[in-house]
Amino acid sequence: MDALFEAQFSPLANTGRVLSKCGKCLRYMKYISSQPSRLYCGTCEEVYFLPQKGTIKLYKELTCPLDNFELLIFSMAGPEGKSFPLCPYCYNNPPFEGVDTLFDAARTSGSNKLGKGAGMPCFLCPHPSCRHSVIAQGVCACPECSGTLVLDPVSAPKWRLYCNMCSCLVLLPHGAHRIATTRERCPDCDSTIIEVDFNKNSTPLEDGATLHVGCILCDDLLHSLVEVKHGKSFFKRAGRARRRGAGRNAFRGRGRGFGKELDPKMSFLYF
Repeated sequence: MDALFEAQFSPLANTGRVLSKCGKCLRYMKYISSQPSRLYCGTCEEVYFLPQKGTIKLYKELTCPLDNFELLIFSMAGPEGKSFPLCPYCYNNPPFEGVDTLFDAARTSGSNKLGKGAGMPCFLCPHPSCRHSVIAQGVCACPECSGTLVLDPVSAPKWRLYCNMCSCLVLLPHGAHRIATTRERCPDCDSTIIEVDFNKNSTPLEDGATLHVGCILCDDLLHSLVEVKHGKSFFKRAGRARRRGAGRNAFRGRGRGFGKELDPKMSFLYF
């Protein structure tokens, strides 16, 4: 109620810029950038909190298949900051049970502080038909925790995977024109097969070929081109446990660590 009152009667509502469409009334909502950053729909008189300490942009005018809200892309600062899409409504009102309490995050309605509501970005969404969900963009299990490595949709040309639970980053072949997940699964480890379109001037393939499809865990070429490191994480978890055999020693430089002894099965929590 305090947030709604402030958005309605504060001069901030007049200075906010138009950003994205509301899925309920199909009118544009205003983005208020001052802390805590949020969206305000004047027609529905609703406030939607957003992730803090980063930049928010409209994501290609794409819409959420669950509620028709336009998607946003959130980017953290720095070369190792993560970027991920989110639906304003799902982020504040997670439609799947248990997602809103993941990472010890409280829902907005139960928080005493503005902007503390952390819900469901697209990298946690288990919706099977959304191409931005963890079902579509998840690649394999994280080597550092029980999370899933997800393809960063706007990381080109420095393509990478990031864990949806911890700060683990996996750097993919740089300079590729396109890297995308497929619907195929690896027969050996059940990870998602990815498709890489290399730059013709720097392709590692024979005869100048540029297109390669494979598993980053089992394909020798892709296995040799990945590098694991740690970057900035949106969520912070205290005392997180590591899976057996998947600690820091499992990764020692480029191309190592994605051994077949690691269980690479996807870890879709709450699905």
